[in-house]
Amino acid sequence: MRIIAYTYEADTHCIACTVKRYQANGFDTAPPALARYIIRSDKEISAGYEDANGIGYLALDYESNPLHPIFSIDEWQELDDSFLTGNPTQYLACSDCHDVIDEYTHEVA
Repeated sequence: MRIIAYTYEADTHCIACTVKRYQANGFDTAPPALARYIIRSDKEISAGYEDANGIGYLALDYESNPLHPIFSIDEWQELDDSFLTGNPTQYLACSDCHDVIDEYTHEVA
C-alpha cells in the first residue's frame, strides 16, 4: 500500500504538486494564503509526524480541512455498464499539472 495522490481544496493532486505546496517541515516556509500547518505552541510536538513523502499529518488546506492521501489500493467508482461500454477507462489526474496519476479500465463482459 502506497500513497499515489492527495485530496485537498476539493480536488486531486499528484505527489509532486503536493510536496511543492506543502514542503517537509514547512511550518515557516509555506505561504499562509496557500498552505497552512497546525502551529502548536511547541513546534516539536508536530515535528516528525510526516508520511513517506514528507507531507505533515497535520497539514491543512486553505479552508482548514485536513489533507487526505489516496492509496494504491483504494477502490475505483464502479459506474453502470451502459456508461462503461463507451467509456471503459477512468483516469485519476492531478488538477495542478494535469498529469494522469493512475487509470482503471473496466472489463466489459
